[in-house]
Amino acid sequence: MSLVELDAVDAGYGENQVLHDLTLSIQPGRVNCIIGPNGSGKSTTLKAVCGLVDVWDGTIRVRGDDVTNAHPRDVVERGVVMLPQGGNVFPEMTVKENLRIGAFLVDDRDVLERRYREVYEMFPVLEEKKRQRAGELSGGQQMMVAFGRALMPDPEILLLDEPSAGLAPDLVDDVFDQVERLKERGRDMIIIEQNVRRVLDVAEYVYVLDQGERMYEGETEALRDEDEIMRMYIGERHG
Repeated sequence: MSLVELDAVDAGYGENQVLHDLTLSIQPGRVNCIIGPNGSGKSTTLKAVCGLVDVWDGTIRVRGDDVTNAHPRDVVERGVVMLPQGGNVFPEMTVKENLRIGAFLVDDRDVLERRYREVYEMFPVLEEKKRQRAGELSGGQQMMVAFGRALMPDPEILLLDEPSAGLAPDLVDDVFDQVERLKERGRDMIIIEQNVRRVLDVAEYVYVLDQGERMYEGETEALRDEDEIMRMYIGERHG
C-alpha cells in the first residue's frame, strides 16, 4: 500500500490552477524528492496533502484513507507532518515549549517524555538549551528546533518544503546533515529542494514536475542517466 497517493489531483489558489491531473504514489521505506522549475507545483503538492490547499478534483490518500481536503489536524493524526519553508520557530518561547507545540496531539506524559528524549538524542544541543528562548539561538540551532518540532508527533512521513531555502552555505550543510541523520534512522521523507544536486545525493526516488504535471519519476540513479531531464532541471549533462 502506498504511504501517500495523489490520484488525478487538480488544485490551486482562487482561480489559479497549479496542479493539473497530478498522480503520484509515494512508497514507504525510501527518501523521495520532488524537483522542477519555480512555479511547477512542488510546494502546492505538499500543501494539498496536508489540507492547506483546496483540491478541486481527484483524490489524496494516506495509507489508503481518503484525506482529500481533510483538516490539517486529521492529516497529522494519520502520520504526515510538514516542515514549512524556513522552519519558523516561535522566538519568545523556549526550545522545549517549541517542541511541545509539535506534539500538541500527545496527552500521555510518558509518550511525551519519550519524544523529548528522542529529539534530544538526535540534537543534543537542544537539551542543553531547552530552557533558552528559541530566538536567542543561532540559525543552525533554530533549524534543529524546527526539525525537532516536526519530529515530536513521530510522523510516519516527513514533508520538507525547501529546508535549505535562504540559508547561508554553512547552514545548508547543517540541514543536509540533519536530513542524512533522519535517513539513517529510517524516516520516510518527501523533500522539495531547489538545491537539486544536494537533494539527489540523499534521495532514493525522484519526481520531476513541470507546470503542475508529473514529467518523470524513477530511482535517483536512473535519473542521472536521463540526459535531457538532467539538462532541463539540473543544468548539467551527465554521462
